[in-house]
Amino acid sequence: MHTLSDAGPSQSHPSQSHAQPHSPAQPHTIDITFDSKGDRLFGLGLINGLLKILTLGIYSFWGKTEVRRRIWSFTRLNGEPLEYTGTGKELFLGFLIVFGAILLPVLLAGFAVVYAFPGNKSAIASYQAAVYIAFFMLVGNAIYRAQRFRMSRTRWRGIRGSLEGSPAAYAWAYFWTLVAPFGLVALLSGLVSWATGPRVGGLIVVLGFIAALWIFPWRANKLQGLMTNNMRFGDRPFSYTGTSGPLYKRYFFAWAGSALIYIGASAAAIAYAYNAGLVELIQARLPPSGPQILVFFAIGLLTMVAIGLITAWYRANQMNHFAQHTHLEGATFKLQASGKSLMWLLFSNWLLAVLGLIGGLALGGFLAYSAGLMPTPPEPGAEPVEPGLLPILVIVAPVILVTTLATTFAQFRSARYFLSRLKLDGTLNLNAILQSQSTGPKRGEGLAQVFDLDAF
Repeated sequence: MHTLSDAGPSQSHPSQSHAQPHSPAQPHTIDITFDSKGDRLFGLGLINGLLKILTLGIYSFWGKTEVRRRIWSFTRLNGEPLEYTGTGKELFLGFLIVFGAILLPVLLAGFAVVYAFPGNKSAIASYQAAVYIAFFMLVGNAIYRAQRFRMSRTRWRGIRGSLEGSPAAYAWAYFWTLVAPFGLVALLSGLVSWATGPRVGGLIVVLGFIAALWIFPWRANKLQGLMTNNMRFGDRPFSYTGTSGPLYKRYFFAWAGSALIYIGASAAAIAYAYNAGLVELIQARLPPSGPQILVFFAIGLLTMVAIGLITAWYRANQMNHFAQHTHLEGATFKLQASGKSLMWLLFSNWLLAVLGLIGGLALGGFLAYSAGLMPTPPEPGAEPVEPGLLPILVIVAPVILVTTLATTFAQFRSARYFLSRLKLDGTLNLNAILQSQSTGPKRGEGLAQVFDLDAF
C-alpha cells in the first residue's frame, strides 16, 4: 500500500528549497494568530459550488485546494502566514490511483464472487467480511497519509513540515487497538453461548461491549503519540509525552451520559413500536409505513446528535491534553478549548449543514416547479409519471451550490475555533531550523478522499 499515493518527491519552489542558515541567535517566542474575516470565503464557496456543478464534481479537488490555501494564509506565526503548496491535480491523481488500485478491484471481485458462487450466502458473507476488515485497516492508513501530505505541503518562512514513519504501522495500530478488545468480547460471548445458552452469551456481549468502551482514551492517546512523534518542522522533531490516565475522569461522564441517552432512545423506540402497532406488523411480515420509518430515523438522528454534544466536554479535554503534551524543542503547545464552546461549534456546524441541504432542496424544487419541469399529478388509477433527468438536475444543482457554501463556511469556523485558541509557550531558535530532507508524497491523499476523512 505504500506506493499508491506516496511514490516520489513533491514539487518544490526554487525560492523555498534552500535551508535557512544556522545562527546562534537568541530563541524567539511564537505568537499564533488567525484572521477571523471568514466573509472572504463566501465568494470562494460560491465559485467552488458553481464549478463543481459545471464539471460534474471534478472541480471539488481544486476547490478543496483553494479553501486550504485561504485557511493556511489566515494562520500566522509571528505575523507571517503559513503557505499551502499542494495542488488540485495532486489530489485528483491520488483519488484516481486509489480508485483504480482499490475500489475498482473490490467492485470487480464482488461481481466475481456473486457470479462464481450464485446463491451461496456463506461465500458472499465471507467476501463482505474480508472487505470490511480490509477497508477498516485502510482507514488508519488514509488518516496517516492525509496528514503526511498536508504537512509536506505546509511551509512557513520557506521551511516545510513533514511526517516520517510508516503508514502501515499506524494503520495496524489503528486496527488492532479497536478490533482486539471487541473481538475478544465476541469470542468470549460465543464460548459462553455454546456452553450455557444464548441468553447468558447475550448478557456477556452487552457487559463486554460496555467494558471494551473504556479502551478509547488509551487508544486515542497511543495513536496521538504515534502520529506526533513522527512529525517534523524542518529538521526539528515534535515530541509527545502524554499518558491516558488524566483522560478517564472526563471520559466517565461522557460514557455515562451516552449510556443514559442510548437507554432513553431505545425505550422511546420500543414504546413507539408498541403504540404504533409495529410489533404486529413485524409478526405478520409486513413493512412499516413511511411515517413510521421517519420516526425511527428521527430518533436515531437525535440520539447521534445528543451523544455528540454530551461528549463535547470529553473531546475538548482530550484535545487540550494532547496539545499540552506536544513539544517542539523548548516550546510546548497549549489549547484552550472548552466543552461549552466545542458543543456549540459542533451543533452550529451540523445545523448549518442541515439547513444548507434543506435550503438547497427547497430552492431546487421551486426552480423545477416554476419552470414547469415537474410532471403533473396523475389521474386516479393512472400510472405515475417519472420526473425525468432534467428536473432532477435542476433540483440537485442548488443543493450542491448551497451545501458547498455551508461546508466552506463550516470549515473556516472550525479552523478559527482551534487556531485562535492555540498557543505555543516557550521559545525556539527559528534561525537554527534547517530544511527537512523529506520531500513528502508525490500525489494527494487519495485514500482520505475516498473515505472522506479530510478536515479541510
